[in-house]
Amino acid sequence: MLSLDISFLFIVLLIWILMIVLDKIYYKPIGKIVGQRENKIEKDSASIEHMIADVENKTKNIEDVLKKARTDSMKLKENLIKKNEEKIERLISEENENLKRRFEESMKKLDEEIASAEKKLEMEIDNFSNEIKEKFL
Repeated sequence: MLSLDISFLFIVLLIWILMIVLDKIYYKPIGKIVGQRENKIEKDSASIEHMIADVENKTKNIEDVLKKARTDSMKLKENLIKKNEEKIERLISEENENLKRRFEESMKKLDEEIASAEKKLEMEIDNFSNEIKEKFL
């Protein structure tokens, strides 16, 4: 059987002293360091989450600004296209008016030339008929 003698008590006492010394020298400093690291990790995680949220907000703001800029540029483009179409229509109508006026002037000149040619032709016909009369009579 098991006998309890003084050596057993001495071993228990030595183990107890060893545990106290190891606790003060080894376990408490390591626990303190591990606790500090966990606190730092928690702070860094919170900081990273805050930075991520900040980046997401800034990204959303940038996307909103880009979206607004795109819509504004599309509106500006549509307005410029509309203004240019109006200018083109105005220029076309002005050119059509110019062409009509030039056509009417050309038609007047042509009518005048036709009238002049008819008069000249009538005179030549009269001259020719007079010549024929003289030759036959």
